[in-house]
Amino acid sequence: MELLTTPFATFEGKIRDQLGRILGPGGFDPARDITGITVNRWPHGYAYEYNALWDPDWPEGQRPCEVGRKRFGRIAIANSDAAAAAYTDQAIDQAYRAVQELLRG
Repeated sequence: MELLTTPFATFEGKIRDQLGRILGPGGFDPARDITGITVNRWPHGYAYEYNALWDPDWPEGQRPCEVGRKRFGRIAIANSDAAAAAYTDQAIDQAYRAVQELLRG
């Protein structure tokens, strides 16, 4: 119930504060670098898995999970959504991919 009744402004303020404290020493500025925040109030997480029967046949590199995980400056996205598979091993694989992208510069 707390998750559902917490105002978005509270989530936003805490997210901006935490990211600023964690990433600020590396040059991150929440006011400059955050363009949007989404809060999923579901009591569980779920990564959408594509199905060839009803999902579009996107061109190589254009599936939403591929577009969404594209590197943005020094930010690399890694989670199960980035793999379009709701499994821990996929989240770990995406974390490895993201770190490799950052190490390559």
